Amino acid sequence: MALSGIRIFRIFGIDVTLHWTFILMLLAILLLGSYFLFLLFVLLFICVLIHEFSHSITALRNNIKVREIILLPIGGASIIDDTNIDPKVEFNISVVGPISSLVLGGIFGVLVALSPPGIITEVLQYLFIINIFLGVSNLIPAFPMDGGRVLESYLQEKKDAYDATMLTVKVSNYMLALITIGAVVFMAYQIYSQQFSQQIIDYAAFEFLYTMIIVFFLYGGARQEKETAIIRKMTAGITLSDVVSKDYYLIDYKISMKELYSRIKKTKKHRILTRMGDAYYYVDLSRIRRSVKNRSFVIKDLAVQLPELDYRTGIIDAIAKAGSWPGIIVVTRNGKMAGVATEHGMSTFISLHMASK
Repeated sequence: MALSGIRIFRIFGIDVTLHWTFILMLLAILLLGSYFLFLLFVLLFICVLIHEFSHSITALRNNIKVREIILLPIGGASIIDDTNIDPKVEFNISVVGPISSLVLGGIFGVLVALSPPGIITEVLQYLFIINIFLGVSNLIPAFPMDGGRVLESYLQEKKDAYDATMLTVKVSNYMLALITIGAVVFMAYQIYSQQFSQQIIDYAAFEFLYTMIIVFFLYGGARQEKETAIIRKMTAGITLSDVVSKDYYLIDYKISMKELYSRIKKTKKHRILTRMGDAYYYVDLSRIRRSVKNRSFVIKDLAVQLPELDYRTGIIDAIAKAGSWPGIIVVTRNGKMAGVATEHGMSTFISLHMASK
């Protein structure tokens, strides 16, 4: 199970995860007893998954690692560790998602025109509408939508990264204000045009609430982009060499668990690393606690491979590559291990650095 939800499968080295809110939405629809609505919901997110895969495959073709695709009730997200992407590459990665949705919409539109009236045609018509909506809405120039990434990457051709991000955030906020005003006007129009029908009021209120959830999600994404840009600017020049630590214990992966226990007691170090081949691994001792009855553990069973970065890597890029678990990076210097850096340690250093300004 991933921290954000349940991993349903892995493809091209990418974890596809159902966020816990997505799971709750599926359960709510099933409890309502609407199996047809459940089917439409599943088909919707198959289309969303295709949209996200187009982003991910384009990233992989440009040698950019994609860690995870998360499916949410309001769409999906591809989690890319690299934060220092060439603007032209980022433009291509961003724009391919809406294009794939519009192409899918065109295919379903043709099928609708060729299909006889019936339930299948209704489903095809739904898929046509939803994919056209996905394609067009994702081109809105607002973070974290694809359109926001497209605008930012375009602006980076003329401005530096910080100014491009700040201008895109400003455009995002204007767009969110327009969406909010539009939602209020549309809700008022629905209510007044239907002579205050309770059913219409409830439906209009639901539409408005759902729109506001999306607006808050987009606002949060834009705010996060702004904060990241500010932190990146203020921490320019800070690299892994500033936070590298020797607080770890490197062991031979062939030693027994009894010997490992003896060494931990002696050294008092609990961040255990090992090396297998040319790669370094974190020894996740918490797996033993979760399976106390299993006495046949060896070091290989507990090993989680760690990313390796040169000591000159910027601290913001390093945090992005550290990931959520175990949040450790092996720092190298001239091709050799110089120490480790942790996500917690790097974040703390950044906080102290900014507080001292």
